[in-house]
Amino acid sequence: MLIVQVFNGLMEGMMLFLIASGLTLIFGVSRIINFAHGSFYMLGAFLVYQFLPFLFDGTLAGFVIAVIGGALVVAAIGWLFERVFLRHIYQSNELMQLIITVALVLIIRDAVRLLWGSNDVVVSMPPELSNAIEISGSYFPVFQFAIFGVGLFVLFMMVAIIRFTRAGVLLRAATDDRGMVALLGVNQGRVFAAVFTAGSFLAGLAGGLAAPFGDINYLLDTNVILEAFIVVVIGGLGNLWGALAGAIAVGVLKSLGVLYFPRFAMVLIFVIMAAVLVVRSMNLFRNESRGLGEL
Repeated sequence: MLIVQVFNGLMEGMMLFLIASGLTLIFGVSRIINFAHGSFYMLGAFLVYQFLPFLFDGTLAGFVIAVIGGALVVAAIGWLFERVFLRHIYQSNELMQLIITVALVLIIRDAVRLLWGSNDVVVSMPPELSNAIEISGSYFPVFQFAIFGVGLFVLFMMVAIIRFTRAGVLLRAATDDRGMVALLGVNQGRVFAAVFTAGSFLAGLAGGLAAPFGDINYLLDTNVILEAFIVVVIGGLGNLWGALAGAIAVGVLKSLGVLYFPRFAMVLIFVIMAAVLVVRSMNLFRNESRGLGEL
């Protein structure tokens, strides 16, 4: 049972990383704390529910197309929101940024409730992902292996882009010194728009992949953004490797907490987050891990 719970925790941690990676990417470059990230995740799940009946429902190919299509639609919504609203408040204080992103949360929530109603909806899992693999007498769902594989692929792609491409050089430069990037003639607005769009795509992708894993409703964004912020706080805002470590830690600890301390599973996560914040405030983690600018 311990091995099974650790495995489940790793799978949940990788899903949390898919969510938190976009959140920490956006903050690392634009310094925007995007409270609407959970809403983009929710939109990705609902769009998969909407697209599947028209895309060979019940097959793996249809599910993959629905997930990618939903993530692209969410990315387009994120790009539009950044161009219309966020581009005007990058130099504003944090309170203005908070008001704008929270307003988007409320707008998306009401729109989802208007389009899909207040009741829970369910997305069927493709038959190819509904089986289980036996390892040493224990059975592990294929769907969780698929999630873990997608998470690793996203991680490697992000590292490759940030480390080895011109776009990645611009991202690292914008993370370290915005003023120097502007002096070099780089259009910061385009960089911020691209980053916000990419982060929105990752949120929609995570929501679409998680759609068959549980019920979907218009309050899904609240739980998701809470766990995502716990992950990025533990790992460090704007820190990709920290987001990965924080997501794995939260996933495993939450899974083990359900096994040994079912009533205090989430409390344990909050205690760890508080401890990390206290230790950071004592300047003990000055060189804790590498951020976007140091990949």
